[in-house]
Amino acid sequence: MNLTKRLIAAAAAGTLALAACGTPSTDNTNAAGGSESATAITVKHAQGSVELDGAAERIVVLDHGSLDSLNALGLADKIVGIAKGTRMSDPVKDFADDKYENVGTLQEPDFEAIAALEPDLIVAGFRSAKQVPELSKIAPTVDVTFDYKGGFYEGVKQSATILAEATGTTDELETQLKEVSDAIAAAKEKVPAGKNAMVLMTSGGKVSAHGTDSRYAALYDDLGFAPTISDVEAEAHGDAISFEAIQQANPDVMFVVDRDAAIGEEGAAAKEVLDNELVASTKAWTNDDVVYLDGARWYILIHGLDNAVEMMNQVANEL
Repeated sequence: MNLTKRLIAAAAAGTLALAACGTPSTDNTNAAGGSESATAITVKHAQGSVELDGAAERIVVLDHGSLDSLNALGLADKIVGIAKGTRMSDPVKDFADDKYENVGTLQEPDFEAIAALEPDLIVAGFRSAKQVPELSKIAPTVDVTFDYKGGFYEGVKQSATILAEATGTTDELETQLKEVSDAIAAAKEKVPAGKNAMVLMTSGGKVSAHGTDSRYAALYDDLGFAPTISDVEAEAHGDAISFEAIQQANPDVMFVVDRDAAIGEEGAAAKEVLDNELVASTKAWTNDDVVYLDGARWYILIHGLDNAVEMMNQVANEL
């Protein structure tokens, strides 16, 4: 090699050495040749998309179903704040621990408490969805809300995918979704062919019916029960129904949710509310085909990854 080539080679080597010695404050290039900006994550959610600098490390959770999913994905140690002002139901009661800061309720988060935690991700959805614009002023916020019309499994997948993408746990998610899919399939095998079902929820002594567009759509869309009545309003708390209407519909199977028990309010138990001559004359009641669903799981946690499996397991065990 002649002198000119040796000088050029030496200069190039010197430049590379200087680049390798750059400090983090002036050069964020890593050993793999990427830059800090290359680790940025774009996560699409129900109200748009957010940009994260990397996998979330400090998470505030304002949706208890997502709390269940984050735990299933092995991320409990990344959670710093939880909406504990809303009753912590048994499946997530471990998160009532003082090591997790209380940041208000699902409907009314404590914005100051959240800001003080300096989160890099806030998870909202369903009951807290309308707070997303304000929460986004504090930190990147995702909305895990989904439309029940799209099917239960797809909703669980959509919600959990947002969380997995924001936390770098998409591999773990695939394993969890397989468990949900298997549980749905196992429950569906137990559904009697040609049977119809009615979903009822009791609250404050009153009864409402829920159809194929409700939070209980899994019983129809994913498990295959035919709806006993099809003209049910898709309201959050269902369509008010009388005992006479229940008798007239005469369902083969009756699924019942006690909302008061689910949210920790006092009130007559669902079985007491429905225990009358009109309801007792239905096929479901006569044949002991009345299933009292776990209110916490079916009304509050719904789309949580572990919870979804337990929901399906309950149906499979009760049929």
